[in-house]
Amino acid sequence: MKNYYGTLSDMKAELYHQLVTLIHTTYTWVDVMDTNGEEVFSFHTGGNFHPVRCRILCLVAKWSNHNYPKGQRWRIPEFELDNAVRALKQNPSFRKRYRNGQLLYTDAEAIIKEASYGHIILELEP
Repeated sequence: MKNYYGTLSDMKAELYHQLVTLIHTTYTWVDVMDTNGEEVFSFHTGGNFHPVRCRILCLVAKWSNHNYPKGQRWRIPEFELDNAVRALKQNPSFRKRYRNGQLLYTDAEAIIKEASYGHIILELEP
């Protein structure tokens, strides 16, 4: 799949689905609402804004938690998930699990936390 740079996405399709499955099967208060929505985002590069269509992971709060009410929704663009994966790949153990396609629920938490700039703490339970 191509991302907004026109290169292959770091978030491979099977790992995207594994991330979604991990969140859905181990959620405590945030669950997956939609995995295939798309939205148009604008990126500022070279002094101009460029519109780009991107897949969105939509999460929803099933129960109130912290400052988030039940029903709160978050839309995380795939390019933010890609950026989170790139950052987490600096950790050799994460990189190995990622390459082997064996993400843990703690990896899913880390990816979402990184992709949401620390705003979404999933608190998953195995």
